[in-house]
Amino acid sequence: MSAELIEELRDTFEYHPAGYLVRKKNGKPCGQSANTSDGYADVRVNGESLRTHRIIYAIVHGRMPAGKIDHLNGDRMDNRIENLRDVSGSENMHNRKMSKNNTSGFQGVIWHAQRQKWQARINVDNQRIYLGYFSDRNDAIQARKMAKMKHHPSSPEAFEYALEMIGLTT
Repeated sequence: MSAELIEELRDTFEYHPAGYLVRKKNGKPCGQSANTSDGYADVRVNGESLRTHRIIYAIVHGRMPAGKIDHLNGDRMDNRIENLRDVSGSENMHNRKMSKNNTSGFQGVIWHAQRQKWQARINVDNQRIYLGYFSDRNDAIQARKMAKMKHHPSSPEAFEYALEMIGLTT
Protein backbone atom coordinates (compact mmCIF):
# COMPACT_ATOMS: atom_id res chain seq x y z
CA MET A 1 0.00 0.00 0.00
CA SER A 2 1.48 3.29 -1.04
CA ALA A 3 1.97 6.38 1.10
CA GLU A 4 -0.70 8.09 -1.01
CA LEU A 5 -3.22 5.37 -0.23
CA ILE A 6 -2.43 5.52 3.48
CA GLU A 7 -2.98 9.27 3.39
CA GLU A 8 -6.28 8.70 1.57
CA LEU A 9 -7.29 6.19 4.25
CA ARG A 10 -6.47 8.74 6.95
CA ASP A 11 -8.54 11.34 5.08
CA THR A 12 -11.46 8.90 4.72
CA PHE A 13 -11.50 7.16 8.11
CA GLU A 14 -10.91 7.85 11.74
CA TYR A 15 -9.83 5.01 14.01
CA HIS A 16 -12.04 4.50 17.06
CA PRO A 17 -10.25 3.00 20.11
CA ALA A 18 -13.02 0.39 20.41
CA GLY A 19 -11.56 -1.18 17.25
CA TYR A 20 -13.59 0.07 14.33
CA LEU A 21 -13.51 2.84 11.75
CA VAL A 22 -15.64 5.95 11.39
CA ARG A 23 -16.18 7.51 7.97
CA LYS A 24 -15.22 11.16 8.28
CA LYS A 25 -17.67 12.41 5.63
CA ASN A 26 -20.78 11.20 7.44
CA GLY A 27 -19.60 10.17 10.91
CA LYS A 28 -20.93 6.64 10.47
CA PRO A 29 -19.11 3.70 12.02
CA CYS A 30 -17.99 0.92 9.71
CA GLY A 31 -16.02 -2.30 9.98
CA GLN A 32 -17.85 -3.35 13.14
CA SER A 33 -19.20 -6.70 11.97
CA ALA A 34 -17.89 -9.63 10.01
CA ASN A 35 -19.00 -9.42 6.41
CA THR A 36 -16.69 -11.95 4.77
CA SER A 37 -16.93 -15.72 4.60
CA ASP A 38 -13.80 -16.07 6.74
CA GLY A 39 -15.08 -13.93 9.61
CA TYR A 40 -13.29 -10.63 9.00
CA ALA A 41 -14.70 -7.14 8.49
CA ASP A 42 -14.09 -5.45 5.15
CA VAL A 43 -14.87 -1.88 4.16
CA ARG A 44 -15.06 -0.45 0.65
CA VAL A 45 -12.59 2.17 -0.46
CA ASN A 46 -12.79 3.45 -4.04
CA GLY A 47 -14.83 0.41 -5.02
CA GLU A 48 -12.33 -2.03 -3.52
CA SER A 49 -12.81 -4.15 -0.39
CA LEU A 50 -10.07 -3.78 2.20
CA ARG A 51 -9.69 -5.56 5.53
CA THR A 52 -10.60 -3.32 8.44
CA HIS A 53 -7.70 -4.55 10.58
CA ARG A 54 -5.16 -3.69 7.86
CA ILE A 55 -6.63 -0.20 7.45
CA ILE A 56 -6.52 0.39 11.20
CA TYR A 57 -2.90 -0.75 11.34
CA ALA A 58 -1.98 1.55 8.43
CA ILE A 59 -3.80 4.57 9.87
CA VAL A 60 -2.26 4.21 13.32
CA HIS A 61 1.29 3.29 12.26
CA GLY A 62 1.49 5.27 9.02
CA ARG A 63 2.63 2.23 7.07
CA MET A 64 1.28 -1.05 5.86
CA PRO A 65 2.38 -4.12 7.78
CA ALA A 66 5.27 -6.03 6.26
CA GLY A 67 3.51 -9.35 6.87
CA LYS A 68 0.24 -10.59 8.25
CA ILE A 69 -1.83 -8.93 10.94
CA ASP A 70 -2.21 -11.23 13.93
CA HIS A 71 -5.12 -10.76 16.31
CA LEU A 72 -3.41 -11.55 19.61
CA ASN A 73 -6.55 -12.82 21.32
CA GLY A 74 -7.66 -14.83 18.28
CA ASP A 75 -10.84 -12.77 17.81
CA ARG A 76 -10.93 -11.64 14.18
CA MET A 77 -13.38 -8.86 15.04
CA ASP A 78 -11.31 -7.38 17.88
CA ASN A 79 -9.52 -4.71 15.87
CA ARG A 80 -8.30 -2.57 18.75
CA ILE A 81 -4.78 -1.52 17.86
CA GLU A 82 -3.34 -3.15 21.00
CA ASN A 83 -4.73 -6.49 19.75
CA LEU A 84 -3.05 -6.23 16.33
CA ARG A 85 0.57 -7.03 15.53
CA ASP A 86 2.57 -7.26 12.33
CA VAL A 87 3.99 -10.79 11.98
CA SER A 88 5.27 -13.20 9.37
CA GLY A 89 2.93 -15.88 8.06
CA SER A 90 4.77 -18.43 10.19
CA GLU A 91 4.37 -16.35 13.36
CA ASN A 92 0.69 -15.87 12.57
CA MET A 93 0.23 -19.64 12.56
CA HIS A 94 1.67 -19.85 16.11
CA ASN A 95 -1.41 -18.10 17.42
CA ARG A 96 -4.07 -20.13 15.66
CA LYS A 97 -7.01 -21.73 17.40
CA MET A 98 -7.01 -25.32 18.57
CA SER A 99 -8.35 -27.93 16.18
CA LYS A 100 -11.96 -28.96 16.84
CA ASN A 101 -10.94 -32.62 17.03
CA ASN A 102 -8.22 -32.05 19.65
CA THR A 103 -8.66 -34.62 22.43
CA SER A 104 -6.14 -33.30 24.96
CA GLY A 105 -7.56 -29.81 25.32
CA PHE A 106 -4.08 -28.42 24.64
CA GLN A 107 -2.53 -27.32 21.35
CA GLY A 108 0.26 -29.65 20.16
CA VAL A 109 -0.64 -32.54 22.47
CA ILE A 110 -2.51 -35.53 21.07
CA TRP A 111 -3.44 -39.03 22.20
CA HIS A 112 -1.45 -41.60 20.25
CA ALA A 113 -3.77 -44.63 20.23
CA GLN A 114 -1.19 -47.16 19.01
CA ARG A 115 1.24 -46.37 21.83
CA GLN A 116 -1.47 -45.54 24.36
CA LYS A 117 0.44 -42.41 25.33
CA TRP A 118 0.23 -38.66 24.93
CA GLN A 119 2.40 -37.25 22.18
CA ALA A 120 3.73 -33.69 22.24
CA ARG A 121 4.80 -31.93 19.04
CA ILE A 122 5.43 -28.48 17.62
CA ASN A 123 5.91 -27.02 14.15
CA VAL A 124 9.05 -24.97 13.51
CA ASP A 125 9.79 -23.50 10.07
CA ASN A 126 7.21 -25.80 8.44
CA GLN A 127 8.79 -28.87 10.04
CA ARG A 128 7.03 -30.95 12.69
CA ILE A 129 9.23 -31.68 15.69
CA TYR A 130 8.17 -34.58 17.90
CA LEU A 131 8.86 -33.91 21.57
CA GLY A 132 8.15 -37.38 22.88
CA TYR A 133 5.51 -39.73 24.24
CA PHE A 134 4.23 -39.38 27.77
CA SER A 135 2.12 -41.54 30.05
CA ASP A 136 0.88 -38.44 31.83
CA ARG A 137 -0.98 -35.78 29.82
CA ASN A 138 0.43 -33.00 32.03
CA ASP A 139 4.00 -34.07 31.25
CA ALA A 140 3.22 -33.82 27.53
CA ILE A 141 1.71 -30.37 28.08
CA GLN A 142 4.81 -29.21 29.98
CA ALA A 143 7.08 -30.47 27.18
CA ARG A 144 4.98 -28.56 24.64
CA LYS A 145 5.06 -25.38 26.75
CA MET A 146 8.87 -25.55 27.02
CA ALA A 147 9.18 -26.07 23.26
CA LYS A 148 6.82 -23.16 22.60
CA MET A 149 8.95 -20.83 24.71
CA LYS A 150 12.12 -22.03 22.95
CA HIS A 151 10.93 -22.06 19.33
CA HIS A 152 8.20 -19.38 19.31
CA PRO A 153 9.28 -16.90 22.00
CA SER A 154 7.37 -13.99 20.44
CA SER A 155 4.01 -15.76 20.60
CA PRO A 156 1.48 -14.59 23.20
CA GLU A 157 1.21 -18.20 24.36
CA ALA A 158 4.96 -18.41 25.12
CA PHE A 159 4.75 -15.19 27.11
CA GLU A 160 1.92 -16.64 29.21
CA TYR A 161 3.94 -19.81 29.88
CA ALA A 162 6.99 -17.80 30.92
CA LEU A 163 4.86 -15.82 33.39
CA GLU A 164 3.38 -19.08 34.66
CA MET A 165 6.85 -20.55 35.21
CA ILE A 166 7.95 -17.65 37.40
CA GLY A 167 4.71 -17.75 39.33
CA LEU A 168 3.07 -14.55 38.07
CA THR A 169 -0.11 -16.27 36.85
CA THR A 170 -2.29 -19.07 38.09
